[in-house]
Amino acid sequence: MSCSDSYQTTTVFAIFFTWFMPCALLNADETEVNPLSYVREHCIRCHGTEEQNADRRFDSLGDELSDHQTAEQWQEILDIVNLGEMPPEDEPQPATQETKRFVATVTRQLELAREALAAGGQERFRRLNRYEYRNTIRDLLGVNTDSFDPTTSFPADERLDGFDNIGESLVLSDYLLQCYLEAASRSIDKAVQAQAVVEPIDELLRAQDMCNRKYLFRPFVYFEVNPTGDYVDVGHSEAKLPRVYAARFKGVPADGYYTIRVKAEGINREHPYASNSLLVDRGEPIKMQVIATNPQVAPPGAGQNSSDRVVATVPLLDHQSKVYEFRTWLDKGFVPVIRYANGPLNFRTSLVKLLQKYHPETLTSNWKDVFSTEPSEILDVWMSDAYEGPRMRIHQMEIAGPEPSNDSTNDLLADKHQRSLGRFLFHAFRRLPLESEVARYQAFFESRVDAGESEETAFLTTCKAILCSPHFLYVETPPDASESDNRAFRLASRLSYFLWSSMPDDQLLRAAASGSLSEPETLLAQTNRMLQDPRAEAFIENFTNSWLHLNELGSMPPDTQKFAAYYDRQLEPLMRRETQLFFAEVLHKNLSIEHFIDSDFTFANRYLAAHYGLPTIEGDEFRRISLPKQSLRGGLLGHASVLTATSNGVESSPVTRGIWVLENILGSPPPPPPPDVEPLEPDIRGATTIRQQLAKHRNVATCAECHRKIDPIGFAMESFDPIGSFRRQYRDSAGNPIGAVDTSGTLPTGESFADIAELKRLLLKQKDQFSHCLTEKMLTYALGREVGFQDRPTVESIVGELAAKGDGLQDLVELIVTSEVFIYN
Repeated sequence: MSCSDSYQTTTVFAIFFTWFMPCALLNADETEVNPLSYVREHCIRCHGTEEQNADRRFDSLGDELSDHQTAEQWQEILDIVNLGEMPPEDEPQPATQETKRFVATVTRQLELAREALAAGGQERFRRLNRYEYRNTIRDLLGVNTDSFDPTTSFPADERLDGFDNIGESLVLSDYLLQCYLEAASRSIDKAVQAQAVVEPIDELLRAQDMCNRKYLFRPFVYFEVNPTGDYVDVGHSEAKLPRVYAARFKGVPADGYYTIRVKAEGINREHPYASNSLLVDRGEPIKMQVIATNPQVAPPGAGQNSSDRVVATVPLLDHQSKVYEFRTWLDKGFVPVIRYANGPLNFRTSLVKLLQKYHPETLTSNWKDVFSTEPSEILDVWMSDAYEGPRMRIHQMEIAGPEPSNDSTNDLLADKHQRSLGRFLFHAFRRLPLESEVARYQAFFESRVDAGESEETAFLTTCKAILCSPHFLYVETPPDASESDNRAFRLASRLSYFLWSSMPDDQLLRAAASGSLSEPETLLAQTNRMLQDPRAEAFIENFTNSWLHLNELGSMPPDTQKFAAYYDRQLEPLMRRETQLFFAEVLHKNLSIEHFIDSDFTFANRYLAAHYGLPTIEGDEFRRISLPKQSLRGGLLGHASVLTATSNGVESSPVTRGIWVLENILGSPPPPPPPDVEPLEPDIRGATTIRQQLAKHRNVATCAECHRKIDPIGFAMESFDPIGSFRRQYRDSAGNPIGAVDTSGTLPTGESFADIAELKRLLLKQKDQFSHCLTEKMLTYALGREVGFQDRPTVESIVGELAAKGDGLQDLVELIVTSEVFIYN
């Protein structure tokens, strides 16, 4: 059992204890008992050599609370006894006074153990994970990372309970060290390249530059030039098929910001064909998507590739050409390409049917074979003339830039002539470098010069070596100096990696250097400033990914046949964005954390609103919307991101969803299932409902205890299918209804509910329990380590202060930042 699992469990039990047994400790007999004797008499039969219910075994448990693991076990036992769950009702019960003395004795021993283990403290160091490394390179070297990613070859970071910034799991391997060497070299070279001064370009690319098509008799599976050469038409939206691209343009001459202007229009949004013939939404404008891509990765016009980055997606005017302008960053050699973002899919198949039915006069004997270079007969009516379906029409594209750079962040490398190693070390190590460190790297620099390198090359080589130092790669490694001299800089790093997932900026480093950062007023002022900075988006994205396990969204892709809308409307990033914007709203407006359980608003755009069955929203931009009074969408439990991440891609899983709520809302995850119990498999035949399957599953004795907590919550969420659409009926693999969805359930406390709306009202009664869970999750993320037994008083203190302040989310951030464990631990 991990410290995190244990602590989550113990926190829940402690809360229940304060509700149900408020006087137990106060009135307990002060006479101590032998805790081991109590456990052996009342617990070992179910948690010993023969049986280990709930995956717990206490027969080898010691009574010396000298290590965290033993203390965690005793804390868990204490809380289960406080809750009244141990011994179970069907087992012989100890006398009330015996239990009270046991509680009092173990409580005192745990208090002493907590003090001893905290005083003995151990340093916890953690290396930068992938996104922290990438952001740090961006801010240290002034490198734009929109397309450049120095971590491409890095292995994936291990996750622990959803978090990928936990020091314990961030190991350093020989392979990763080699990756760091290569990434340092690439990053420095990229930063130097960005300093290059080049003559700006202003390229005008016309229609004939963007298509060299010779024959017009083929269907426009790709695109064609109008016979006059005035424009390029695109009739499809398939990502794997070619995009509009000017072959003569070989790429931009340098890194920088460029202006891209495209003259375009939408054609034939209203067309004469049947509504289901092309599967496009007539009510939606034709959309043009501009993409930056690297021709070194794949031919730009050949279809999507790994280097693609969407610059913009814009709706086009119907039959009215207009110049659309975009300012974007382009890396050296990148080119812009254009695709029809919301056009027909499976276009060739659709076109064949349309032409046979509507335009037989265009048919030739060989145009369907794709390979012919000439029609078998010359017809007066070309397909390009006859086809009346929707198209994106591009008249021309202009590329101008790069803009002169006003960014001073890469001055660290621009000062090569001053040999400013000390300045570079200060920013790279995020603290004042020791004289010995400056001397060591100065000696390394001189050795490179002596070996024949130019001074400029030697300086850059030394900077690359610095980026491979543990003092750069690890978040808070203390140097060989007194703790008091460096605590302020360690605090600055901890704060910046908490809120920005990146290094401290100059203002934060100045506050650390002045010695004022640990003062509450200064610390809160810096926290509020940083939360308003665009870099705080990293906290919103990375914490929600970790806490809510949104990093698992897409790991089990929904069935492409049953859930075509998930792919046609590209719902996955929209789902994730809704949750991020919702979290940001609660954070920046300091709203109560109750909104995560139930709320009367969310964020949506046209596609997501349609997915939810909400009133129509125009446009692709997300906006804050009020939910209808009877909507079940309020709070995280109605977010499609959560509902999809907790499904298996084929069918919804009440077990997975129930565990998700227990773990991330109530903070009481159940133990893993026994190894001898077969997991449930989705019933793709639709022969039984999941409720029927689980009823049989609960007949297994080792499963029943946990499933009575898990299943009711999961059933309440059955109102939503595997991609979060509302449903009232289960359907078989053919789409036929097979029974009504039953969302009712009864919690172990005896409280019943009819649907998810009533469940959320019951969860709101346990707001303190949720507050404990969220506090622990955020503290885990902030510290980069598991929150365990020794941190329990801190969590309790934060939860109490948070309730007094009104349970605002920003208040929680501030309480964590000003806690002693954050400042001094």
